[in-house]
Amino acid sequence: MNEIGLFDVNFDTGECYWSFELKRMLGVRHDVPAEFHLLLQRVHPDDRRAFCRTAMQPLRADCPRHSSIEFRVVNDDGRVQWLHTERRAIVRKDGSKDVVRIVGFVLEIGAPAGLSRAA
Repeated sequence: MNEIGLFDVNFDTGECYWSFELKRMLGVRHDVPAEFHLLLQRVHPDDRRAFCRTAMQPLRADCPRHSSIEFRVVNDDGRVQWLHTERRAIVRKDGSKDVVRIVGFVLEIGAPAGLSRAA
């Protein structure tokens, strides 16, 4: 089942939103709050370094406005699933480069070319 999940992180308010579909892709109950450490626990150990490098971009002054990454998540039952994420950084309107929010979507995909889905 290919689904699209949505996320929204507001650095000013601390609010973090994951859609019902995203929580389902991550194997998280719908009533569990969206938290980065929970997401990181789901990311496949071999993909965590690259995932963290991309996830931390909004904290740097040279943050690209758009970013994408493909990574695996491991569900509680051991099932491995590939996801593709596109995110957009939103900066302050005062002309600074401070990222105040990131929004984006996550799409279930097959394994990228040349990689086994079971990897």
